[in-house]
Amino acid sequence: MKKMLLVVLSVVFLGLYLIYDKAEIFRADAVMEAKLLTQEEIDALCEGKEDAFMWPELTLNGGAVPYDLEQNMLLIPQSMSEMGYAGTIEAPDGELYFLTDEGFADKASAMSENKVFRLFWIRENMCWMYNVYFTGMPVMNINTLSTEGEITTGTMELHDPYRSNAQMIGAECNWHKRGATTLQYEKASLRLTLTDEKRSLLGMRKDEDWILHALYDDDGLIHNKMSYDVWQRIASDNSVSYDEGIAMEYVELFKDGYYQGVYGLSERIDAKELVLNEKDILYKCKDQEAPGEDDFYSELTEEMTPTFEWKYPKDFAMEDWEPLRKWTDAFCFDKMESYEEGKALLNMENAIDYNLFNLLTCGMDNIMKNIYFWADYQGGGNYEFIKIPWDLNMTWGNSWIDDINCKFNCYQEKNLDAPDGWTEDMYVLYGANPEEIGKLLAKRWRELRLDVITKDVLYRMADEQFSYLHGSGAYTRNYQKWPQGAEYWSDDYLYEYIDKRIDYLDSYIGQMGE
Repeated sequence: MKKMLLVVLSVVFLGLYLIYDKAEIFRADAVMEAKLLTQEEIDALCEGKEDAFMWPELTLNGGAVPYDLEQNMLLIPQSMSEMGYAGTIEAPDGELYFLTDEGFADKASAMSENKVFRLFWIRENMCWMYNVYFTGMPVMNINTLSTEGEITTGTMELHDPYRSNAQMIGAECNWHKRGATTLQYEKASLRLTLTDEKRSLLGMRKDEDWILHALYDDDGLIHNKMSYDVWQRIASDNSVSYDEGIAMEYVELFKDGYYQGVYGLSERIDAKELVLNEKDILYKCKDQEAPGEDDFYSELTEEMTPTFEWKYPKDFAMEDWEPLRKWTDAFCFDKMESYEEGKALLNMENAIDYNLFNLLTCGMDNIMKNIYFWADYQGGGNYEFIKIPWDLNMTWGNSWIDDINCKFNCYQEKNLDAPDGWTEDMYVLYGANPEEIGKLLAKRWRELRLDVITKDVLYRMADEQFSYLHGSGAYTRNYQKWPQGAEYWSDDYLYEYIDKRIDYLDSYIGQMGE
């Protein structure tokens, strides 16, 4: 009874605190050190001054305020977990004033509803108004200094409202478009390189090399990030070192004075991420089709195979393709001499986990393509392959569809209960010894289902990401800029997929262990 009373009192106190806090914000005479004035007061200050556009030479915590010329929009990041408005917005001269607005009293609603506020910059002879939006997502601003060929050199500022020691990170950098099919998209992915020093961005590793994923063909903006997070959960639960893959965090991106939408900022899969030694090799598969038997590196032409790309080490010779030749011989060209020989080519713990992950996500674009193949040197000229997933937009029910209403890939109910997602190597091994591989898959699936891959865990992960995307207002702004996909996408698809796919796999994989 006493404990219940304390809980009730705590809830009442919290409610009164929130009401009081909102009232205080509303009654405040300034937001982010910019005074609040009525329209009449602003009109009086602007009287006799020229109503003329002024480029917003305004600063936010020492960096330029991200600005979109097309919408005359200033986007100011704020923590979604704090009630008040943090930071200071400043002008080089004159004064800044916010138009009084009751919306300031409820910052959470203002962000989630993408509410616009009016900010006036009043100088000696000029007066101009900007449309201000508050976002709960970090904002990156990149600006061009020069362009040579495909490489653009410039500056980057990252406003991060969630890490007090990194509220604004500035760096010199260069960038270029990246991708294969995605190079044709109007919203481009970028490879970003910091040229002055390595930095930790958004809590990720300290590095100079970063990827900005456009998420243009990722309906709902969630498939890639959800997949990377789930793979990290699975891989962190096994004993294989460094197979967890990359981290990704959302940002809203501006480039040269124009809003670009929501991007996924991620680490790169490379020798640093995997802690490769001098005898390890890293390949990347970039095609669904198996290579021809003669499609490997040639000393005469010095061309890459059209299916696989060399990633590490920098210098290599023809014989360095041999580990991959053995893998393709066994699993693509039907040349596996024995089941034991096939198993010896794989780190079986990683292979089983990756196969279950791809079955879970129904990753039809990640069976062989979009995988980093790490040939982990075992000594004596032998290697074991460890697989790391990449580019995971066609997951969680999404796949290619030939439909006039679907420009890229769309949610399809057929993916709920299809036995799709088997990787090339595990499919061949299962065919060679279904009893042993079936029991290994079923045993590991039961382990993961205890607390790593449960419906509640996946629902909670989806809840957190959707709450962040919608609550920050970033989801709305992104789809105002890039409306493709928004006309049919529903967040409910992901929950339906999780529910029905896990039920299906419990039965499908469970039967293998019987």
